[in-house]
Amino acid sequence: LCRSPSLLIFLLLSLTLILGAARNASALTSADVVYYGTYPQSGTSDDFKVEPVLWRVLEVSGDKTALMLSEKILDGGVSFNPDYSDTDPYYSWWSESQIRKFLNGKEYVGSVSADVTKITVRNPKTYSFYEKAFSAGEGGGIIKAAVDNSVRSNYHTNFAAGPKTTDKIFLLSYADVDSSDPSSQPLAKGRKYGFVDNNSRKAELTGYGASQGVYSNTEGNKKYGYWWLHSPGGSVGYASGVYSGGNLNNYIVFYGAVGLRPAFHLNLESLLFTSPAAGGKTGGVAAALQEQTYTSDDKGKYEHKLTLATNTYKLDSADLTSGDFSNDAVSLDVKVRYSGASTGVGYHLAAVVTSGDRAVYYGQIKNLEAAADKSGDVTFTIPEYKSGEEVYLFVEGRNNNGDNKTDFASVPICIAGTDRRITALSEDVKEPRPETAVVKVEPSALTLAVGYARQLSLSFAPEGALEEITWSSDKPDIAAVNAATGVVSALKKGSAEITATAKTSGKKATCAVTVTEKPQTEGLILTPAAMTVSKGVTEKITAAFREITEQPLTWSSSKESVATVDKDGKVTAKSEGTCVITAVTEDGAYSASCEVKVTAASHGGGSGGCSTAGFGLFALLISMPLLFRKSAGRK
Repeated sequence: LCRSPSLLIFLLLSLTLILGAARNASALTSADVVYYGTYPQSGTSDDFKVEPVLWRVLEVSGDKTALMLSEKILDGGVSFNPDYSDTDPYYSWWSESQIRKFLNGKEYVGSVSADVTKITVRNPKTYSFYEKAFSAGEGGGIIKAAVDNSVRSNYHTNFAAGPKTTDKIFLLSYADVDSSDPSSQPLAKGRKYGFVDNNSRKAELTGYGASQGVYSNTEGNKKYGYWWLHSPGGSVGYASGVYSGGNLNNYIVFYGAVGLRPAFHLNLESLLFTSPAAGGKTGGVAAALQEQTYTSDDKGKYEHKLTLATNTYKLDSADLTSGDFSNDAVSLDVKVRYSGASTGVGYHLAAVVTSGDRAVYYGQIKNLEAAADKSGDVTFTIPEYKSGEEVYLFVEGRNNNGDNKTDFASVPICIAGTDRRITALSEDVKEPRPETAVVKVEPSALTLAVGYARQLSLSFAPEGALEEITWSSDKPDIAAVNAATGVVSALKKGSAEITATAKTSGKKATCAVTVTEKPQTEGLILTPAAMTVSKGVTEKITAAFREITEQPLTWSSSKESVATVDKDGKVTAKSEGTCVITAVTEDGAYSASCEVKVTAASHGGGSGGCSTAGFGLFALLISMPLLFRKSAGRK
């Protein structure tokens, strides 16, 4: 067939037209960079900002794994091995390096050579890179891979190197960054990975990395640092690294002034798709999918973020009911019937058009807020479709994290194109609480007599939302409130407004407090109304019933780490701090509280009950009983 020149030319021209019509997208390549995880980077020692980490794609293996290297030096101050003086020649082995333990954290696997070297590997920091940089879901997307301690260039192979290890996070080898001609140095991979000269090996140092004491050199407005490699050095006792100018060195020893440029293997089998690092996956339900436009960094590499599959979210089925994917279409309307979708606050059904694993169009096509949204029909528009591109439907929850951050979604269902094999991460992801829409204080209005106190309660909407609250009073001389607990104390006649402010969302709610001089006439009374107790001391709160039926009480502490209370109202001070002891009647109609402040243990014994220290009116509160009216709407 191919012996016919005219037919061959026709076939070649046809192939050219077909290839020209397809979008240039497929898998991640070495022309890409990816944001993955977060780490302290810019800023000063007083306030380092935790920012998304940018990784360079060095190599993709069979569309299953990608070798990733941090673009910048992220940390430092970790010696290769501080036991150099007693453990020659083992202290330059990667298997024994404390850098390895610091990088891997809970994923660290001890070395089989430890019995020989007698080195106890330590992490000199109070944290590990793995736990600090990656969420559980992101960590689940990293593959444990074999790291060969002996891999370097052909130089310096006349002495023993350490055994292979299995690591999630590691450092590159000497050979990985060696730019020698492979014909003279067959193990050299530097050119393959983009390390063609000293300049290409230079690594910018983050502000946080600089704060760890990494050696550096400033050029213009950028600071470049030294960074470790995991290979043994040029002779026994030395390890390899890269100087700030990018030149390779085989004679770095134990010191910790060399920075860390971590690497890992990304599991592409859990990758739904990549999307533009910023501005691609905008929120909000829309009928038409949004085109994904990729931009490049200052090195000309295209910036991506990832959406990974997790079993945290589910979609059982998605069946195409209308829409023709057999040909190219300038605009294509699609209707799908789906079932078994996870639902909840902040959940949505989404669709993506991909070429390979790269998003071409993406959009949220239906809210999945209510349980009734678990199954149904949905219609959306693809602005332009090219035959052969994949179209997937999936569920996203509250793990849609915004620009430059990893997103998580259900294992998708393919409704057009060749279905790629996409598997869920080995670990489910932790879902953040829903964003607070409403904060409510109960009661919203309150009357107290001078000398009395009341615990305010708080609720959030939607269900599952929860934030730390700060309480405040606009007239603390009339009605004071504990900023942490929400206990209101009536001090003098007048009116005040108590405000609860959610620290993250800024949502607020108020309670109008009227303070009177006339005592209340019925309710549950606790004496004292407030107390200061030394750590380790036990005090008794007594309860009285005024104009109500005497009945059993249920006692509780708002913070048992500070103070506990038993069934008889005996309070035991555990640690310094403040908590609220509450008693509730058996019928649930009445409750009363006592604010307990625990101070450091006193050498002279207990506090003897109430104290005026730290609160000018405790004496007044002691002398007057704590009394609450029957709650509105209750028995």
